[in-house]
Amino acid sequence: MMREDGSATVELVLLVPILMILVLFVVYAGRGAEALIQIQHAADQGARAASMAHPSRMQAVGRASAMRDLEQNGAACIDPVVNVAFDDESTIHTVLVEVECAVNSAGLNLLGTQERVLHAESIEVIDRWRVD
Repeated sequence: MMREDGSATVELVLLVPILMILVLFVVYAGRGAEALIQIQHAADQGARAASMAHPSRMQAVGRASAMRDLEQNGAACIDPVVNVAFDDESTIHTVLVEVECAVNSAGLNLLGTQERVLHAESIEVIDRWRVD
């Protein structure tokens, strides 16, 4: 009869690194999904706020609203860039807000992933009956 003392330990030693990499990958994918949701929401909020502002303040209001939304919703996104543009030459006036940022990969260096930059945009029709 063969003794199998320690075989479970050997199996565990071999499987733990693979399981750790799998767990880190799931965390990385979750951070990417969360960052995409955050920047899309920020773009939507920035476009809506800009659509209700006076044309002279649209860019500042849209950018400020998007940045404030990103700051309030967590840290899945780092180094955000917000661009605001409006089209007042066509029949229907619109404002476009684009948000770009890198996924926060702090603590995931073991995966060896490169920086992942995400992009989201939102377009709103400019409210012609806006308050200001």
